[in-house]
Amino acid sequence: MRNCPLCTVELQEVSLHHEQVDICSECCGIFLDNGELGSIVKMVKIFREIDLDEEDIDTISVEDRKRDLFCPVEGATMRPVDMSGVVVDVCPDCGGIWLDGGEMSALRLAESNLRANLNLYTRLGR
Repeated sequence: MRNCPLCTVELQEVSLHHEQVDICSECCGIFLDNGELGSIVKMVKIFREIDLDEEDIDTISVEDRKRDLFCPVEGATMRPVDMSGVVVDVCPDCGGIWLDGGEMSALRLAESNLRANLNLYTRLGR
């Protein structure tokens, strides 16, 4: 049984974009196992790998940093990661990703922007 890291209610397994994901009926958060919704997970990995050879600007709020979310699978404390202005929580053990309600849509927009400007991001990352 997997519970929501925010509401602690049992997550419901539903089909989303032809994959089974876990959704909270209370807060509408979504837990993605490593590999589920591949394009979103791939985008998260790309953002974590890009090295612009400059000092990172801390964009994660104190509130997001202080929030202790525990992975519904491993129980590990999830880490906040900024993905193009969207703070998602990633499990350091299993690679699962927690998306608060509305973050899926925000990540889809970020993914579209990334695809449209992939050449620019590649050149900046060199």
